[in-house]
Amino acid sequence: MPVETDYLDITKQPRLKRVQVEDKYLDVLEHAKNVAQMNDVMVSQLGYREVAAHYGCTYKNDGYRVMEEMAERVPGVSYKESRTLSVDDALGVGGHHIEITFGHPDLAVCIRAHEASAELAHGGR
Repeated sequence: MPVETDYLDITKQPRLKRVQVEDKYLDVLEHAKNVAQMNDVMVSQLGYREVAAHYGCTYKNDGYRVMEEMAERVPGVSYKESRTLSVDDALGVGGHHIEITFGHPDLAVCIRAHEASAELAHGGR
């Protein structure tokens, strides 16, 4: 079930903008948020294995598909080419990651809306 949030556009234009972040991405975003907090940074980088594990992919390589989808559909997420060579790169299955920018205003609104709806669902105040 998607989380929908209405808010005023950050450019202060009078129109409303609707942003959706599907529930299936929220576990990945939660993990990325924990990584960012642990490292005391506002940007988290996740490789395809982490994305696949937290998204619940059947096959590890599905993490690439999910990373591309998230970059297209979730504000504050970008799909980037990795600059370091890893074992996966040498095997021809690596070389990309996603960056999640938690300072992005649209992403922050989506995460707060999800946290508020989750708190209400669990009887929070």
